[in-house]
Amino acid sequence: MLRLTPEPAPQPMQETPPPAAPVAEPQAERAIPLPARKPSLPVVASAPSPAAAVPAEEHLPRPPVVVGLTRDALIEQFGRPAGEREAAPARVMEFTSGDCRLAAYLYFDTTRNDFYTLQYEVNGLPAPHDAVDRCLSRIARDASRR
Repeated sequence: MLRLTPEPAPQPMQETPPPAAPVAEPQAERAIPLPARKPSLPVVASAPSPAAAVPAEEHLPRPPVVVGLTRDALIEQFGRPAGEREAAPARVMEFTSGDCRLAAYLYFDTTRNDFYTLQYEVNGLPAPHDAVDRCLSRIARDASRR
């Protein structure tokens, strides 16, 4: 028969403090030398003011809003239309001034029970475009003079 003797109970572990972190020695602050006198500003040729460099046409107010307008609002904004036509499911209203031609596409809104402009083009160009903005402003300006 084999006889086993009990193992002695493990001794409780003694906590040892962690090793102390090395302390860095403070470094002396480096002094930045100051110049003997304040440097003078460089001489720069004066540039023309931005307002003088931009042509007067660039200072036009924002172009008129087209999207979201009803038929009556378009007429108020751009005057009497040069033409109206059906392009199912849209109605197209055309306004002109000189060589500028606005085609506004109105679609029926069942919630508001009226036609509203959802897209437009000027001289065949979709917005946004600088030429479009200039033409919209011109058509609206000419309509207000009539």
